[in-house]
Amino acid sequence: MEKCFMREPALQGGPSSLSSVLNALADGVVMVDDGGKVTFVNDAAVAMCGGRAESWIGQPARAMVPALDLTLGAGRRELRLFRPGSPGLWVEAAVAREGAPGAAGWVVSLRDVTADVSRREAGHLCSAVVNRTDRGVMVLDGLDRITYVNPAFTHLLGYRSDDVLLRDVSVVLSAEESDMSVLREFRYNLRARRAFEIDLRARSRAGCEIWLSTAVSPVRDDGAASGDVIVILADNTQAMALRGLRQDVTTALSGATDFNDVMLLICRRIEAISPDVLVSIILVTEEGTAWMAGRGAMPESFALACDGMIVGPMVGTCGAAICSGHEVLTSDIETDPRWTPALRDAVRPLGLIACWSVPVRMRDGTVVGTMALYFRDRREPTLWHRRVVDACIHFCTLAVEQERARARIAQLAHYDAATGLPNRTWLRDHLAGLQDRPGWCGLTLIAVDLDQFRTIRDGLGGAGADELLETVARRLKRAVGNDGTLTRTGDDEFSIVTGCGRTPGGSGCCPDGDGFQAVDHAAVLAGAVVRAMAVPFVINGVPVTSGVSIGICAGGEKGGTVDTLLRNTRIAVSRARDAGGNCYRFFSPAMNLRAHDRLILSSVLGTALASERLRLVYQPQVSPRTGAIHGVEALARWHDSARGEIPPVRFIPLAEESGLIQVLGEWALRLACRQMARWMADDVGIPSVSVNLSARHFREPGLPSMIAGILRETGIPASRLMVEMTESTMIADLDSAIAAARAIRALGVGLSMDDFGTGFSTLANLVNLPLSEVKIDRSFVDGMDRVEESRLIVNAVVGIGRHLGMSIVAEGVETARQLEILDEVGCPAVQGFLISHPLEAEQLPDWVRTWHQSHAASLVRLPVA
Repeated sequence: MEKCFMREPALQGGPSSLSSVLNALADGVVMVDDGGKVTFVNDAAVAMCGGRAESWIGQPARAMVPALDLTLGAGRRELRLFRPGSPGLWVEAAVAREGAPGAAGWVVSLRDVTADVSRREAGHLCSAVVNRTDRGVMVLDGLDRITYVNPAFTHLLGYRSDDVLLRDVSVVLSAEESDMSVLREFRYNLRARRAFEIDLRARSRAGCEIWLSTAVSPVRDDGAASGDVIVILADNTQAMALRGLRQDVTTALSGATDFNDVMLLICRRIEAISPDVLVSIILVTEEGTAWMAGRGAMPESFALACDGMIVGPMVGTCGAAICSGHEVLTSDIETDPRWTPALRDAVRPLGLIACWSVPVRMRDGTVVGTMALYFRDRREPTLWHRRVVDACIHFCTLAVEQERARARIAQLAHYDAATGLPNRTWLRDHLAGLQDRPGWCGLTLIAVDLDQFRTIRDGLGGAGADELLETVARRLKRAVGNDGTLTRTGDDEFSIVTGCGRTPGGSGCCPDGDGFQAVDHAAVLAGAVVRAMAVPFVINGVPVTSGVSIGICAGGEKGGTVDTLLRNTRIAVSRARDAGGNCYRFFSPAMNLRAHDRLILSSVLGTALASERLRLVYQPQVSPRTGAIHGVEALARWHDSARGEIPPVRFIPLAEESGLIQVLGEWALRLACRQMARWMADDVGIPSVSVNLSARHFREPGLPSMIAGILRETGIPASRLMVEMTESTMIADLDSAIAAARAIRALGVGLSMDDFGTGFSTLANLVNLPLSEVKIDRSFVDGMDRVEESRLIVNAVVGIGRHLGMSIVAEGVETARQLEILDEVGCPAVQGFLISHPLEAEQLPDWVRTWHQSHAASLVRLPVA
């Protein structure tokens, strides 16, 4: 058409007629001569490029259509045109050469293609987005076959295009039976060609399970095939794993799951969904020490290393997090100064390098512990780790609060609100737990009823009565001490659970030499309660005195029940009330008789001491290597004309209880020193005599003066006397014991620690006390030939004594093998039945002569004496 206009304008009705035709066209037309000047432009071209038509004529075409380059020759090209105030438009320029040589020109046809370019660019952008997104995309046709997948689909599931094209969508969906209902829902919505979203499981090309979040949308563009749908896929595995963790822990918290099991579950579930970490949960006790409440794959050795440690800012990553209240990251445990050598040694075998610890807070902001994640490389926690910990820290808080609530409920159920003591429910549960154990026969129950409490309560009123009960509870606690457990079992009733401290055996329970050790123990305790309650209470300025009626059931019967024990104790209380109150009675008449006999025996003991009817016997101590006599130990004996021989195990506690122990100790010291003076006068080869004093003696400030006076009175050198102290002496009053011991040593008197290793003694006590001798308890000597640990202990004590310049005496030597072992470890002196039974004073000179004659050679090669 352009050619026709150029060659034959007259045939079309002249130039004006041609202009009209060209101006009527929708496309722009620009005619350019061979010099590049515009010779004609139609209205459409002016509208596209701007300006006025008359201003175009004679102007360079490049100036009016800036993007037009005629030097490129004929052809089609797309140009971007810009006009002020307009975003610009895209035009397609068709350039043609017209006319004869020398009079040739150009005809340029301009067509607006802005919409086409926009659609094309949108398609390119969509393709780029689809190919570069991390979401998988697949397109399904009307038969639910896969017709397109993007690169993210391949990355997500491992399938290439060739693996899935024109295959049913089920090729990537899970076929687990538990997923069938979800798959049916997916198929139903897909057939309806409606937009929907659903979470389902799929399987990768490698067979791995993966959770997918799917968004399905029908394609409704006019150019799309009918029934096509687009499916957008997102990896939802982590989110589903976290959802499963939340559900499992929530179920555990809402059920009856034990607190420790909940903490264990949290740690193991975190490790299951984050296999690159190990997890621990550490909580802080009221005393400020750590304990590992939960751990997953962490070994028990690490838990043991953490438990009991004092929490501080320099005690590992967790200690720092607890003290600061902020999360703490240790990227290198080996170089972090907050990690102690012990903690480093605990994690080093596990290959753990880094630790991230986050505080566990209560709702009031209090930090009660931490959750820690351990890594096997130097790293920081990822966003996924933070999401998991954020969720689980909340569960830790809930679990701790729930456990505290349970403990509080248990406290209310098992403890008395007014006094804080265990209540009747606790007592029954405690007794029920002991009923089928060996210690049941050694158990004693003591019920303490306040006499006339109702009358006192009416006089004091409710508040005053509560104050009285609290004061009574404190006083009873002091009286009971460590000898039993005090409970409040009624308005005016307290109960004490105690034991005789012996292992039951034989056909009876708690047998001793007399068969009544439990009775003696209970009688001492009951007597202490009666004396404690005899002191008036002052309530609101008013003195109040309340006696007590005490019932005792000592020694549980084999096959007996808790109800029987409680009933028998109440019967004993009734007997105490019938006796006038302010006394104690045993359930068994025989036990009452025994308690009565104990009171009589205490009285008789005082008379026996006054009339010197007690005596001392002496047990020799010798060297196992040379047989040389080391000394003798003085032992008290009591023979009563009416009761026969009364063993020390009975009358020594009686002396302690009745306050006669000081008199007994002074009597023994004086008698032993007098006897030593006689042996010295008769030239009997006894180097020294040992006398055992009680803890009460060492609390008396006049003890050193008393010893000095006896030495002056008897005339024996101080070096001939050895004073023995027991470990209970230090338990009673360590400061007083050390002061008395130093004063005694200052006199030149020897000081021996009796029964070392059975109670309170430590190496520090050996250093602090000015001891000249240590006696190894018979329990260690007895086990030397059977238990390796006993031999090691004896060997250690001998070595320590040697280094500290002390003499060592081993007690209870009864066999030649024991003697041989003691000689091998270098024990300086031994004492026991193998050497000699305790001897009367007048027998000792003959024994010494016989000993020197018969055992001048090495003692370890000789038979039993």
